[in-house]
Amino acid sequence: MELLKLRLNAARFRQRFIYRNARGRGAFGPSFSLAVLLFLSVSSFGRAEDAEDFFKGKAIDLIVASTPGGGYDAMARVYARHLPRYIPGAPSVVVRNMPGAGGLVAANYLYNTASRDGTVIATVQQGVVFQPLFGEKQARFDALKFNWIGNANSEVGIFLVWHTSKVKTMQDAMSSEIASAATDGGSSTAFTYRLLNGLLGTKLKIVTGYPGANESFMALERGEAEGFFTVWTSLKARTNLLRNNLVRMLVQIAMEKASDLPDVPLASDFVKSDFDRQVLELSEAPGALGRPYIAPPGVPPERLRILQTAFVNTSKDETFRKELASVNLEIENVMSGPEAAALLQRFYQSPKEVVAKVESLTKPTD
Repeated sequence: MELLKLRLNAARFRQRFIYRNARGRGAFGPSFSLAVLLFLSVSSFGRAEDAEDFFKGKAIDLIVASTPGGGYDAMARVYARHLPRYIPGAPSVVVRNMPGAGGLVAANYLYNTASRDGTVIATVQQGVVFQPLFGEKQARFDALKFNWIGNANSEVGIFLVWHTSKVKTMQDAMSSEIASAATDGGSSTAFTYRLLNGLLGTKLKIVTGYPGANESFMALERGEAEGFFTVWTSLKARTNLLRNNLVRMLVQIAMEKASDLPDVPLASDFVKSDFDRQVLELSEAPGALGRPYIAPPGVPPERLRILQTAFVNTSKDETFRKELASVNLEIENVMSGPEAAALLQRFYQSPKEVVAKVESLTKPTD
């Protein structure tokens, strides 16, 4: 009620101001001006009030595009516990796993089927929103039409070798063949190996057949492979490897260095042309948007702003961050929804020849 009084008083003040400055200028009198201003003020207030009341007593589905137990799932469940404190009406947030096709199943569902009233959001793998750009036919969505809730993390890629390797530097990797573990030829890990070979001149031999990171590190330990690509947040969770100096990090694949890895060079330090630099930057784009939280197109703007604000406030919350740390997760370089959307737009405006080169690197050559 007090807020309504303030709105009405503000409307009356604006009406008096307009009346004093517009007398004799038009055919409409002060009564009309007052009516218009009251209508606009009350309508605006009504929309905001409706948006705040909308979530009361409701449940928001948070779709996770992976199976339970992984990093995306673990982070989403921590967000689900804390987001309601920052959403008016304190709705529950329910995690629903929807794995398949590397995240495309969830993204297609969000775009084509999910409710557009603000009660369904999703977190998808970092590369998913770039699939239409690279010509993936299973991506049945326009990535630029998703509504961004925010981005929780920017991932820094790491190429490493086992501590027994004779390879000490990136220069060594350009002159010595390194057997490097991957899931299959179409995986993001194998793509990174092709990227480093094609742009930097490394000699990474792709060794496939390892289902995930655990099996890949076992391959390094057994001597079946010598190198591996992972992300810094995941590597830090393997504290025994770092504590015992079992791996040697050769290069960071990211737009900026991790703050706690000042001595490991960036891949961009080794590129030889401006074109290659652009290709590398676009290839690194999924890492820049490493933990996307998105909503379908068509969510009412007032409700979208509430979700975006809640995401940013939750991400800053110390209790939330402590719970993330307790499960060996962290967030850095959190982006608001509009910031993440603007960055995606920038990448989608990359020159066609750059996009074509990255698209060619995504496909296995064997």
